[in-house]
Amino acid sequence: MTPSISLLIHIAGLIAVSQFIFSGNYEQQINDSLNGNVTGTLERVLDTVSSALPFSSDVVSVGWLLRMLLYSAATVYILYIGRNLYQAIFGVVELYCPETKAGFDFPSRKMKGFVTKRDFVNEVQKRRKMGDIPPPFPNGWFGLLRSTELKAGQSTAVNALGQNFAVFRDDKGNAHVLDAYCAHLGANLGVGGKIYGSCVQCPFHGWQFDGETGQCTKIPYAKGKIPAQAKVKAWPTLECNGAILVWHDAEGREPLWSLKDLEGIGSRFVYRLSSTHFIKTHIQDIAENGADVAHLTYLHGAGVSSGAGMDYRELLSGKLHTHSWTARWESLPKPSTYVGRMTLTMTNSILGVNFKSLDITSIADQMGCGVVYLTLKSKFGTVLLLHTVTPLEPFLQKYSVVAYSDWWIPTFLVKWLVQAYDVQLERDMIVWNNKRYSLKPLLVREDELILKHRRWYSQFYSKNSNKFTFIKDELDF
Repeated sequence: MTPSISLLIHIAGLIAVSQFIFSGNYEQQINDSLNGNVTGTLERVLDTVSSALPFSSDVVSVGWLLRMLLYSAATVYILYIGRNLYQAIFGVVELYCPETKAGFDFPSRKMKGFVTKRDFVNEVQKRRKMGDIPPPFPNGWFGLLRSTELKAGQSTAVNALGQNFAVFRDDKGNAHVLDAYCAHLGANLGVGGKIYGSCVQCPFHGWQFDGETGQCTKIPYAKGKIPAQAKVKAWPTLECNGAILVWHDAEGREPLWSLKDLEGIGSRFVYRLSSTHFIKTHIQDIAENGADVAHLTYLHGAGVSSGAGMDYRELLSGKLHTHSWTARWESLPKPSTYVGRMTLTMTNSILGVNFKSLDITSIADQMGCGVVYLTLKSKFGTVLLLHTVTPLEPFLQKYSVVAYSDWWIPTFLVKWLVQAYDVQLERDMIVWNNKRYSLKPLLVREDELILKHRRWYSQFYSKNSNKFTFIKDELDF
């Protein structure tokens, strides 16, 4: 709903409610305000209508009709406000930021040469030097969908990690991930595939494939034995913390670690909202941000009220309200060497005065490359932000956040917190979307955590990890 329409609804509703509460005998006022011709016409219409009513027509008048309309309008508005209040306190919110909304220094409308934001984004990416980048699809668990995006008996196609997946939920509610293309003639099982038990049926010829093994279990028109090679790859799949994840490993190994539901989700912690961004950078750049503690004060020191534009540091709001940070990063010991942990304390200052009641302590556990569990603790309670970062392309990451909070924290406060978090994220995005990857960066002693993080992150690459190569067309005449 646009702000102008919402404003009109509030104005009309307030007028109706005020008339409902404060007006006295306004039936006579209404009749007096209408001229004789209008009143006469309305009365003739009412005479016709009242003849069909089950009660005396003496009570029906122009004023009575308008009073009923006024009562109805006031009732509808009160219900509308009540619904919005319920949504603000208990509801679930979905925030979505497309590729062309944030993360770029978009030119003004007067600038010539770029018709749309999409044109500008494409031009920036075309001219950008990527650097010597690591393999774009590391090993680990990666989110494909939120659990709420896939209903029982539904299949869908997902493209990520250099693969085409068919993701479906069987009749028992279990999620499965298969290679998308049917072994028969290559139809996409995620586009129009029907679910029968634990199998997905190809929309082309009706072949059915088991979600656990990928083996074909039925060919409706074949009378002989089903060929053993009639199968598609079944990917290790896990559903936890509101996300459907797939295990990707360049060596074809079974999962080297697993993920578990966090304690308290569904009981103490209530699902509040989700947020999605698309970031044009290598996935390692995003993870490395946690170890780059030096950038926090410079990039994230200005208050979030100043936004994420290129001039946010110069705005008065960013100088009146500021953040300061204390952070450290470490890798956990065996058997949890796949976990990198960042501990962060953020303080808020207004006009130079530090407000301790607004301090937030964060613990971010990075579970491999594609999953982060972020716990935010304050005096108001605890909020859990569960991140998944999934490479859709070598330089396009889907960054999804699902937020849970203590049951007593209302939705609007969680939404405000996540929107503030998104402002900080979008400040990073402006850098990520325009930078090149530096394989051998020039560092000072205070940057030592970046090197430690890179050594830790290297465990998620292996011998057969796909290398990214630039393809240049050459025309010979």
